[in-house]
Amino acid sequence: FPTDPRFGSRKSHLYSYEGWVLSGLQEKSLAKVGVRLSGKLEISGLSENVYLLKIRSPLFEEYNGIWPRDPFTRSSKITQIISSCLTRPFKFEYSSGRIGNIYGPEDCPAMCINIVRGILNMMQITIKKSQNVYELQEAGIGGVCHTRYIIQEDRKNSRVSITKTVDQNNCQEKVMKSVGMAYIYPCPVDMMKGRLVKGTAAFSYKLKQSDSGTLITEVVSQQVYQISPLSEPTGVAVMEARQQLTLLEVRSEQGSAPDISMQSYGSLRYHFPSVLPQMPLQLIKTKNPEQRIVETLQHIVLNNQQDFHDDVPYRFLELVQLCRIASADTLESIWRQFSDKPRYRQWLLSAVSATGTTEALKFIKTRIRNDDLNYLQTLLSVSFALHLMKADEHTVPIAADLITSSRIQKNPMLQQVACLGYSSVVNRYCSQTSACPKEALQPIHDLADEAISRGREDKMKLALKCIGNMGEPASIKRILKFLPISSSSASDIPIHVQIDAIMALRKIAWKDPKTVQGYLIQILADQSLPPEVRMMACAVIFETRPALPLITTIANVAMKESNLQVASFVYSHMKALSKSSLPYTYNISSACNIALKLLAPKLDRLSYRYSKVIRIGGYFDNYKVGAAGDVFVMNSPGTMFPSAVISKLMAYSAGSVADLVEVGVRVEGLTDVIMKQNIPFAEYPAYKKIKEIGKALLGWKELPTETPLISAYLKLFGQELAYVNINKEVLHQAMKTVLEPADRNTVMKRIASQIRNGIAGQWTQPVWLGELRYIVPTCTGLPLEYGSYTTALARAALNVDGKITPPLTGDFRPSQFLESTVQIRSDISPSLYLHTVATMGVNTEYFQHAVEIQGKVLTRVPMKFDAKIDMKLKNIKIETNPCHEETEIVVGRHKAFAVSRNIGELGVEKKTSILPEDASSNIVEEPFKPSERASSEGFTMQGADSMPRKDAYSSQEDLRDGTGRKTDKRDICVKLHRLGCQLCFSRRSRDASFLKNTFLHRLIGEHEAKIVLMPVQTDADIDKIELEIQAGSRAASKIIHVVNSESEEEDESSPYEDIQAKLKKILGIENVFKVANKTRHQKKQPSKKGNTMLTELGTDPNAKNPSSSSSASSTVSSSSSSSAASPDRKKAVGEDGNDEVKQARNKDASSKSSSSSSSGRSSKSSSSKSSSSSSSSSSKSSSSSSKSSSSSSSSSSSSSSSSSSSSSSSSSSSSSSSSRKSLSHHSHRHHSRHLNGSSSSSSSSSSSSSSSSSSSESLSHHSHGHHSGHLEGGSSSSSSDSSDSSSSTYSKIWGDDEIYQYRFKSAHRQEFPKRKLSADRLSSTYPSTRSSRASSQAASRPKFLGDVKTPVLAVFLHGVRNDKKIGGLQLVVYADIDSIRPRMQVFVSNLTDSSKWKLCADASVLNAHKAAAYLKWGRNCKDYKMSAELVTGRFAACPAVQVKLEWPKVPSSVRSIAEWFYKFVPGAAFMLGLSEKTDKNPSRQARVIVALTSPRTCDVVIKLPDMILYEKAMRLPLSLPVGPRIPASELQPPIWNIFAEAPSAVLENLKAYCSISYNKITTFNGVQFNYTMPANCYHILAQDCSSDLKFLVTMRNAEEAVNLKAINIKLGSHEIDMHPVNGRVKLLVDGVESRVRNVSYVSAGASMWIHSEKQGLVLVAPAYGIDKLYFDGYTLRIQVALWMAGKMCGICGKYDAECEQEYRMPNGYLAKDAVSFGHSWILEEKPCTGACKLRRSFVKLEKTVQLAGVESKCYSTEPVLRCMKGCSATKTTPVTVGFHCLPADSATSLTDKQTKFDQKSEDMQDTVDAHIACSCENEDCSA
Repeated sequence: FPTDPRFGSRKSHLYSYEGWVLSGLQEKSLAKVGVRLSGKLEISGLSENVYLLKIRSPLFEEYNGIWPRDPFTRSSKITQIISSCLTRPFKFEYSSGRIGNIYGPEDCPAMCINIVRGILNMMQITIKKSQNVYELQEAGIGGVCHTRYIIQEDRKNSRVSITKTVDQNNCQEKVMKSVGMAYIYPCPVDMMKGRLVKGTAAFSYKLKQSDSGTLITEVVSQQVYQISPLSEPTGVAVMEARQQLTLLEVRSEQGSAPDISMQSYGSLRYHFPSVLPQMPLQLIKTKNPEQRIVETLQHIVLNNQQDFHDDVPYRFLELVQLCRIASADTLESIWRQFSDKPRYRQWLLSAVSATGTTEALKFIKTRIRNDDLNYLQTLLSVSFALHLMKADEHTVPIAADLITSSRIQKNPMLQQVACLGYSSVVNRYCSQTSACPKEALQPIHDLADEAISRGREDKMKLALKCIGNMGEPASIKRILKFLPISSSSASDIPIHVQIDAIMALRKIAWKDPKTVQGYLIQILADQSLPPEVRMMACAVIFETRPALPLITTIANVAMKESNLQVASFVYSHMKALSKSSLPYTYNISSACNIALKLLAPKLDRLSYRYSKVIRIGGYFDNYKVGAAGDVFVMNSPGTMFPSAVISKLMAYSAGSVADLVEVGVRVEGLTDVIMKQNIPFAEYPAYKKIKEIGKALLGWKELPTETPLISAYLKLFGQELAYVNINKEVLHQAMKTVLEPADRNTVMKRIASQIRNGIAGQWTQPVWLGELRYIVPTCTGLPLEYGSYTTALARAALNVDGKITPPLTGDFRPSQFLESTVQIRSDISPSLYLHTVATMGVNTEYFQHAVEIQGKVLTRVPMKFDAKIDMKLKNIKIETNPCHEETEIVVGRHKAFAVSRNIGELGVEKKTSILPEDASSNIVEEPFKPSERASSEGFTMQGADSMPRKDAYSSQEDLRDGTGRKTDKRDICVKLHRLGCQLCFSRRSRDASFLKNTFLHRLIGEHEAKIVLMPVQTDADIDKIELEIQAGSRAASKIIHVVNSESEEEDESSPYEDIQAKLKKILGIENVFKVANKTRHQKKQPSKKGNTMLTELGTDPNAKNPSSSSSASSTVSSSSSSSAASPDRKKAVGEDGNDEVKQARNKDASSKSSSSSSSGRSSKSSSSKSSSSSSSSSSKSSSSSSKSSSSSSSSSSSSSSSSSSSSSSSSSSSSSSSSRKSLSHHSHRHHSRHLNGSSSSSSSSSSSSSSSSSSSESLSHHSHGHHSGHLEGGSSSSSSDSSDSSSSTYSKIWGDDEIYQYRFKSAHRQEFPKRKLSADRLSSTYPSTRSSRASSQAASRPKFLGDVKTPVLAVFLHGVRNDKKIGGLQLVVYADIDSIRPRMQVFVSNLTDSSKWKLCADASVLNAHKAAAYLKWGRNCKDYKMSAELVTGRFAACPAVQVKLEWPKVPSSVRSIAEWFYKFVPGAAFMLGLSEKTDKNPSRQARVIVALTSPRTCDVVIKLPDMILYEKAMRLPLSLPVGPRIPASELQPPIWNIFAEAPSAVLENLKAYCSISYNKITTFNGVQFNYTMPANCYHILAQDCSSDLKFLVTMRNAEEAVNLKAINIKLGSHEIDMHPVNGRVKLLVDGVESRVRNVSYVSAGASMWIHSEKQGLVLVAPAYGIDKLYFDGYTLRIQVALWMAGKMCGICGKYDAECEQEYRMPNGYLAKDAVSFGHSWILEEKPCTGACKLRRSFVKLEKTVQLAGVESKCYSTEPVLRCMKGCSATKTTPVTVGFHCLPADSATSLTDKQTKFDQKSEDMQDTVDAHIACSCENEDCSA
């Protein structure tokens, strides 16, 4: 076996050495960067095991170019610097293959020593005599790492070759340094797999054995470090290092000891220099920092006055770098130069704050001591300095000193920021050291101790938040003082402080999870603690990554949990975690999955009223990145709204986790502040009475008042940066300002004066400086550094001034504002510059060779405008300049380079783009060249052959620059000619993704994207752009004035008709609506074939089933059809556009439609009068393609002289049962035809068919839904909605099992079902008065709202030249909100005459069950159309709503966007858990049907053109009311129907009510139980238990009869009695009787009124919290206000949603059953005086009990109802009671007053009899 290598002590060995480092991507022909060091080494022995090393002629070369094409180039400057230290002699100890200490000349630079270490590292070798293959942990330059040896011997030639490999990811002590990564935690689950940086090294040795020993003849070492920024297996950047050592000769001469003094530099292990090298972004001279700082500052300030200069991030980082090496004195002297120049001060302070050194902190401390900074500057510089500080043993004491300075202590906000910052410093410092020094934690611990001793809440909060930031297990003792586990005093501590204490444990759990879990599980399991505290404990436990046993324990707690808030929180948290896919939650999510099986799934059905955890997250395995967002919603019982919401975002990447951001908001007692009424409840008599009654109840206490509080906090990277606490005083002040006129006026006055004085200023602030560095040594001794540097700078310049005319006078009133005109000129330009650089390479103090990827985003939004607001005339004018020069709004650039810099040539850097200019282009775009063409390089061929090539490739030729590289360019411009502007988006990119398609390769290259505002050449230049908004009554005249600007403005008094006619002309509306009133003549022609087929499918003449019969009912009233709610896909049969306009122009077009028009008249207002034309010729009523049909004129036979009007009632909808669309489609396609002379009439069957003369034949047809006309060919001309007919056939095939096969039935159909009635019966069913009213209403329903309404809003946008307006757009809005059917129309038109482009939109509520809207645009609004309608009805027998969207004609651009979006629909549906089914539905419409199957679930069916998505029983977050529908006939204007009432109905549904009917009681929480009231005793039903004691409602059985009740209400200054007398309810107010019938009583003072309703009385007292109390002698129903939640008590419960804890007795304990619960709320009365003869008393169990083997007597722990003394029970009921037992021989008895049984523990339960009725002959009155 080989012996250990050694150098002979009397010989000298000469080796040649070469070592290089290269960084870049692994692919060939991309740029790389690196250095190479070569030279000769002479090693000679000095003494036993000590050798001398001399390096001769070292040569340094650098590489910056395309690998492997370009050569290394010699760098004389670096060679010169390096050789000065490397050529001096070094000593090292070497025995048995191991390097010992290394000695070198004194003050030798660290880099030189490290290079020597790199050379000697090659000789480190461990040879085991007995093994050829072995592994061990071996020390080397990179630390003690896992090393593997393989030895191969060549005995013949006595040579040995050894291979040694080092795994740099598996080290006992790894040498590395990281900066800025303190808040990124390694993930415990997958350490190796996920690492971003991986490294390994291999050494090959050749040894020669001779008699004198073993000699190393050659060593080759290779090392690779790869980084994969996005964890892609192939998207990696590589650092490669190689060394070679070859023996040249061995000479026999002994080395002489050098004559210079040497010092030991320790072992082989790499040493980092005391000061880290500069950031690898630039090399700067550090000789004279003061002068350099001054120069840099001047450069920054001069170049960034107007806008950001391009190099400002570099200059700023340079400033930071210089401040890092400057001493405190240097900084002081610079401060003295610039302290009076605000801009210089600003930049200097920002740079110093970001420096993070001891000196910088001292400087800031001095500034604060000397009061040199204003409040804002102090705040910013302290927080930046502390959070960006380098934490080590020098900086922590200075930071501790800073937070104790008096200036900071004085101001609470400064103290908060400083303390939180300091605790973050401690956190970073302690994350590097194994044990955290006590002194560092002491300042915060002192703060906590002081807070507790003084009982100051604000200081407690601060101390706990700081402890949470530090995250040190040593603080647990302090935290426990605030928690209700160990300390008894902690129960006095407010809940919000206890919650902060629990949150303070979160970071400690990273270091000591077991201890933290132990305390938290105690809190969670303790049911006596407040639910919010327990929920917070639960949230924190799950962050400590508990194992399965603990999670099972939590599930067990939740299982027994009676508090539903906590149970819901635990359950939803487990459920959320069980679905998580992130690797670090893998163990928890699988454990939660198992534990969930223990819990009852009913917890899943709890509504939003209970606390929940929502978790959204995703993980991409191929990139090893993921993110998870959690939202914790915690509800307190008292409020309907969450009392705390915490949301946090975590990121996971490559094996590490970071908490990115977390925001929490907590609200307490806010309802009291909002609902605060200035009513002195405590002064009313009721208050004192209720208090007295309360004393009679055992153990009753009023609820403590909640102190109002709003608190919020912000955390970044798990460190709390700031929090805000708004307490009672601030809240009251804010409410006062809003509500009290005097305060409000002063605020408005202040705003007005601020506008008048103007605001001007400029502000520049670096907002973020992020620095991440990770440094590892390479085997050559040069450090490899990965870094990422981010700078964000923000600036805002603003200049605003204004004036108000007439000026506001001294006694200011808000009404003055409404009379005035405000003019504002403003020039605001905010901008944000974000600059990021990522680097990888060698970085030393002398040179930097790195690969750099840099990106920057610069955003500017300049806003310069003048505004004039005339409040009186409701007019706003805004003027701004058009684009005169190019303005880049957003610019993003991104480049990747190889960069070399060295200190010898400052300011000169070599840069090579990583992707070379001539990189091969994408192979896809290479043309194929036939061989003969390729051979004739000259390419002279002509003719047909070369033509196609030129055409085919010209587009590619343009894309490529001459060299043939690929640049992807994209420009999109939106031109606004009239305004002289265009908005362009341009993108240029070339990247290396053609080599490998990874994200890293996409980053390599150059990218640029920008959004630019550019001027566009117009025929006439525009001076400015003007936007004018005119609201109110002047809008109409304004429109006319703008258009006819040459004619003088219309006089206000001119009759509206003239204005209206002009408006119509201006808006071009006559063309849009012209055809509205004409009944047009048409050629006889069947509908299109496809529809005909479908119709036949659906129509079966004998079908009795309405759902399968195709509906062909005629059109509805003009009200519904005029809204033109739905598109007509085909033009009305047989007409083309021109024909339409011609006919429209002809004023008598209507008379053409019928031979003898009896009453056809067309009205100018285009409202369709119900024209009934009687004619014998075949007259067809059809709508024009403008989608607006008049009501079908029903053509009755000429013999009948009565003119039949077939218009329907206001609320009518189509009478089709199967088709929702009949409304539109059938109105367009229904042709009534006469064949064989039979007269058939197409009348609209509806609620008010007043066509009494219509033949009954046609009506019966309608009831079947047939076509009233039959064609000879049998093909029916009315097309039914294809989806309906097809789905009806489906249901026949499949049977009604799937939800999507049901039909949606509109509500209108059920309300007015078709009946087979004769005509006369029909007219008598509906009174004719109604029908006549309805028909006139329908007739007056206008097409164009302008006919009856003036416009409400007009907006103009145009260019202005020489004060003349040119071109532009105008928007006009008409609205009719107050009528029973609200409606709104919007027209946008082009003001230039040449263009007829318009946009028309219309939205209206048609009737109680339907709303519709459409949008049309194009030439005269006729080119394109989309429409939507919303209908309520029933679906599968459930109340449902259907939304239908149709797009008969849309532009291709819209369609392509929609198609792109449509691709994602199936995937999204799958992710959301919807079922999918392919189905052919109508191609241009989509429908969504939502059916409410229960108040908390709904079925959803979405029908898209080629698929149906559906889901059954989707959960709703809150329950919706499914009440009885109001029939349309009862609806009164202007309460418009279901669409308006839905929100208030939902709100009403949230309000709880308590009802008592006979002996059935339903509480506010919805719990039902039966309870029979004992006779004559008042029970407290509902009472305000807050400190206000606003009201009390008591009830007893009335004397009269068993089921009758009497109630008493104490409220304010009133006592109200209601009791039944002779079948009516008698009312007594304060003992005064009121009349029996039609009671109406209104109280003075705080509002309360009582009135009769149905059989009983209603009391309403909203100020007291009673929304409605109804009582009729049998039934009582109380509804209280939402803000009373959690403040009630009595038999009706607490109204806190805690159904499990409903039987709460006055003393706060839970009763065992309903009877004892009811008994506990009985009011006792004095003996002999009151009617109630029952009282509560403790009882002794009659029998003796064996308890744990001891004979015991037992006493009840809660009192039981017994008759008074001297009375006997006539009726009893069993109740369950708890008993406390004592040994039978103990002396205690029931009469002992001092034994408080109700405070004793409960040993057993038993039933005893409670008395509920008594007979009293000899009652004892003394008791």
